[in-house]
Amino acid sequence: MSLYLLLLTFSSFLLTCFLLKMIIPILIKNVIDKPNHRSSHQLPKPTAGGISFVISGTIISILNGNFLPIICLPLAFVGFIDDLKNLKISIRFFVQVITVILIIYESQFIHDFGELEKYFILILFILLLIIGTTIINLINFMDGIDGLVSGSMVLIFAIGSIVISNSFLIFVGSLLAFLLWNWYPSKVFMGDGGSTFLGALFFGLLLDSSNLFELIKILILSSPLLIDSFICIFRRFLNKQKIFDSHCSHLYQRLYQSGWKHSSVAILYMACILTLGISMIIGNFTLMIHLLLIQFLFGFFLDQKIAKPFSETLE
Repeated sequence: MSLYLLLLTFSSFLLTCFLLKMIIPILIKNVIDKPNHRSSHQLPKPTAGGISFVISGTIISILNGNFLPIICLPLAFVGFIDDLKNLKISIRFFVQVITVILIIYESQFIHDFGELEKYFILILFILLLIIGTTIINLINFMDGIDGLVSGSMVLIFAIGSIVISNSFLIFVGSLLAFLLWNWYPSKVFMGDGGSTFLGALFFGLLLDSSNLFELIKILILSSPLLIDSFICIFRRFLNKQKIFDSHCSHLYQRLYQSGWKHSSVAILYMACILTLGISMIIGNFTLMIHLLLIQFLFGFFLDQKIAKPFSETLE
């Protein structure tokens, strides 16, 4: 890891701090998230603060020759508008699809399969398109309490920088700065612009994997976030609930409702990601699978014995 990259990462940290100092007073006046019966916060707070790490991380990444964040920018822009004025789901989904297509096209991952028949390439492209748009929404759905997504993504990008590509280290710096304002009790939320941007950036990290096996390990690394979100959607679907409407049925939300603090829930998810990341760094895939199984069983225990019952969150 070069000194230049470390300087860029520190610059990203400082620039995010500066931007947050500048924009939070503006957000307080114009973009306030008022709590309702589904909220996990008690007081109105400014949202759309994710624009800080989006801007800083993108600018510094360009200086490092990484242009992936530019592809993800439309998601941040649409998300910011959505924070100001709710947009139609169709508009948001359309931008997500275009973004994912561009990420796939610009990645080396799909080009490595160039020797396959066009029919199989098309199937792979469609599969990646589904995975990409799903990941963006799953990450977005998890942004409901202080520090959960920002803290988790710090670890995911940090570990990804070690194992996959060190260019993502710049966003570790910008997210660490944002986490200072987003940790409980938070002073600002990242909003849809920040969370969907991070989801797309994470998908780009996946496609930076050198092979399918490495991609699977990165997915396992992020499983504490993705599995919670995916299982919640599946359970709501089975109970004939609208999966895209706001709700409070995720495990992390129900742990909060059972009396856990925001910070306790965030630390739990971060600890799970960290243990998976350590096993990934040392190259012990068997240990990683065992840890994944243990965490899944622990999550099941929390769901059944500790968290507010899922049935009580349904309408």
